[in-house]
Amino acid sequence: MSHDQQFLVGSLLVLALLAVVVGVPLYVIAKVMPRFHRARRKREIETAMRLGVADRQLMDEVAGELYYEREGRR
Repeated sequence: MSHDQQFLVGSLLVLALLAVVVGVPLYVIAKVMPRFHRARRKREIETAMRLGVADRQLMDEVAGELYYEREGRR
């Protein structure tokens, strides 16, 4: 095997190794990340809804206080 052929085979092996070392993790990340994004978004929506319920309760309290203040003045 000549020097040029050895260099070519070595280069191909290095490229194959890099493809495996870089390609496999990228493939796994591409498959797994949508699940992580979905779970995070679900938590964000749940938090927003819980805060919305708490806000609604506070709005009802404030509205009740304003109503009683207004009725007390008349």
